[in-house]
Amino acid sequence: MELDVSVFSDDIKFVSIGRLSKEMVKFIIEKKPTFEGRISPDTDILFWAARVKHTKRHKKDFSNEEEFELCLKEIPQIIQNPDYISIHPTDESVSFIKDYNKHTSVAIKISTDGKMVYRTMYPLTESQLQNYIENNRAWRFGKT
Repeated sequence: MELDVSVFSDDIKFVSIGRLSKEMVKFIIEKKPTFEGRISPDTDILFWAARVKHTKRHKKDFSNEEEFELCLKEIPQIIQNPDYISIHPTDESVSFIKDYNKHTSVAIKISTDGKMVYRTMYPLTESQLQNYIENNRAWRFGKT
């Protein structure tokens, strides 16, 4: 599945960009037990059209426009197959981090009623990722 932002119109305000796997839900709940009962592999992650403009504000943070466009298109795959999962310590969001030229972080917000929505995408430096890991905010996922 790829994200095609050209589908948005007056009639189409959001699209599903996938769901979390059962393994991801279990992993996230182990790291943040307060998400128990709020996240489910049966819940779609929604990408609202208004987030495209916000995401494009991060374009300059990527190595080049092609890398940005690739990562934007691959948001569903980044969520489905992250190298790391990070949980923000104070807001109710989870980031899925994939290794490209830099690390690319895709953040989703989890509401108290269990809705999951895409928030943003941006690159992380190696030092930022290491800081997250050292502060017990990010963990390798799916690879040993």
